Amino acid sequence: MKMCLKHQGGSALVMAVFVLTVMLLLGTALLRSLAQESDNVGLEVTGTRSWAAAQSGIDWALAQTLNRSTTAASAACAAANTTLSPGNGLADSAAFDRCRVTVTCDYRAAFASDEAQHGFELSASAECGADTLRVSRTVEALAYD
Repeated sequence: MKMCLKHQGGSALVMAVFVLTVMLLLGTALLRSLAQESDNVGLEVTGTRSWAAAQSGIDWALAQTLNRSTTAASAACAAANTTLSPGNGLADSAAFDRCRVTVTCDYRAAFASDEAQHGFELSASAECGADTLRVSRTVEALAYD
């Protein structure tokens, strides 16, 4: 049986349109996946930056409360309740750009049976990122002297 070329005209065009449609759908799915992955990386970087800023806030609060020289422990703890920002308690660098750290300290007088005389409950909550995407992390610590 002999096939006539007249009856097969246009089948290549249909196949080409089908292949192009499939490739377009695959390309669209890939672009969406890449955009989502880019957002996830941005969140991860901002989350790490927030954690580092909160850790810096705890370090700052420990320095204020434990290295107080002649200042009373309760007064040093009260003075540690503040908000830190780049250049004001945080390193003035691109690493903490658009970060804000709220530091709180609660003084706890020790009991007579305790070896330590003073106790401090420290907390640092950091918030970093652009206004449209802010990530927060909180670090807490207990310190005694």
